[in-house]
Amino acid sequence: MTMKKFSPIHIAALLAGILLIVSFSLGMNTSVTFYGFAENKETQINMENPIEVSRIHVTTGQKVKKGAILLDVFSSILPVKINNAIYSIEELTTRYSIWKTDLDGRIAETTILLNEKRSKFKAQIAEYYAQLENNKKLANTLKSIDISNTSQQANSNPILIRIIALKEELKFAVDILTTQINNLKTERFASNNPLLSRIKILEKELKYYQLKKEKETIIAPSNGLIGTIHCNEDEKIASFTPLVTFYEESPTLVIGYIHEDLLLKVKLQDTITVFSTSRPDIQNIGIIKTLGSRIVEIPPRIRKIKELKTFGREVIIEIPPDNPFLQKEKVTLTLAQ
Repeated sequence: MTMKKFSPIHIAALLAGILLIVSFSLGMNTSVTFYGFAENKETQINMENPIEVSRIHVTTGQKVKKGAILLDVFSSILPVKINNAIYSIEELTTRYSIWKTDLDGRIAETTILLNEKRSKFKAQIAEYYAQLENNKKLANTLKSIDISNTSQQANSNPILIRIIALKEELKFAVDILTTQINNLKTERFASNNPLLSRIKILEKELKYYQLKKEKETIIAPSNGLIGTIHCNEDEKIASFTPLVTFYEESPTLVIGYIHEDLLLKVKLQDTITVFSTSRPDIQNIGIIKTLGSRIVEIPPRIRKIKELKTFGREVIIEIPPDNPFLQKEKVTLTLAQ
């Protein structure tokens, strides 16, 4: 009689079954235990504009403080923006100069016209006054003409009537031309001129671009570790291409996988005790922040039996940043029931 040989997988499955039976029979379901690993928050540092890397100040694995310079870069699009801003400022300045010269010319022409009108009307009025004076002298030499009723003569005297009419015409012409001059001057010296406003905006943009060009550096967003450096010095990089992978100094998340048979045992905001698998004396408290939306295969590293494929749900747990866990350290997660 020959004995049937069992493979390691069959033996592992049998042991797992026995463990489950023993757990349920002994009432050991008062708590939920599963596994995961500590994870530092990862940031992919990139730039929104194409750049050229001029100098790299850090190396992979280096610890850096918040604000430390990681890279010196030169934005390849900044020279184009600077040249465009300079060109636009010059173009608008020329247009403003032409517009200003045109308005100054119109103000000068209208002022000349006003002075000409004044001179013309005043000359005509003076001429009529002289004619009126001559008529008076002539009337004084003629005894047959009664000049006693001067008011009646003034009302009917055509010369006086013409003088009054000319004065009214002069006032009307002066009022119109003065209004035109004032309107032109108001437009000419207005502080909200659209061309000037646009020039001022472009000048601010130009100053910003020039300052950015002089001080284009990439700095550490917080205390942390340098992961992968994705670029080389003198290399041109496209927009939003990762330059440096940056990790926070301590893990702030734990990624756990709970077996599918235990899904109903956990929920958002549950408190989880986190133990280091290799250092049982180290522990911390975390809060469940995210539950995965699908069932996935649990990674072999955190299976109870590595050879046995198991499936479960991903659980994201937030832990305080001041903790002693290492990045990717395997941890045991316990939810008290």
